[in-house]
Amino acid sequence: MQTKYLTRFFALLLAILTFAACDRSKEEPSTDPRDVFVGDYSFVSTGSIDLYAGALKRTVPMSEKGNLSIALGKEANTVWVIAAGDSTLAYVSDNQLLMEPTEDEATFGDLVMEMSFTYGKATLKDNQLSWTSDVDITASYKDHLFLGSGKVDIVATKK
Repeated sequence: MQTKYLTRFFALLLAILTFAACDRSKEEPSTDPRDVFVGDYSFVSTGSIDLYAGALKRTVPMSEKGNLSIALGKEANTVWVIAAGDSTLAYVSDNQLLMEPTEDEATFGDLVMEMSFTYGKATLKDNQLSWTSDVDITASYKDHLFLGSGKVDIVATKK
C-alpha cells in the first residue's frame, strides 16, 4: 500500500516539475530599457559662450573631445552620466535621456565661477547619443563681474 502512494506521489511530483519547466521556458527574459544606454562613449562638443563684462563681449569656444560613461542608477528608470569626474542623474524614457540640471562652482585664485547647465533631451540613435546644453556663467575676478551664456551641442558615440 505504501508503494502505491509513493508511486502516485512521484508521478504527481514529475508532472509538477514538467509543468514548472515548461512555464519557465515560455517566460521571456526581462529587458531593462536602460541597458542600451549603459557603456563607454567618446564625445565631441561644439558651441560657444558669450561672456560680458559691462558693454564688452567676448565669445569663448566650447569645442572639446573627451570620454564619458553611463552606468545604471538605483531607481528602475535612472542612469548616471559620468564625465571628467562629474556625474549627472538622468531618467530613461524610450530612446531618450532626460538629465537633471547641474550647477558647479570653481575657484582659481581670485577668479570665482558659478556655472549652471540645463540639458535638452539626449536622443539615442544607432549608438549615437546627442543633446544640447544651455550654459549660464557668473564669474567674478577681484572687483569685476562677468556674465555669460551659450549653447553647446554634444554628440557621444558608444564604443
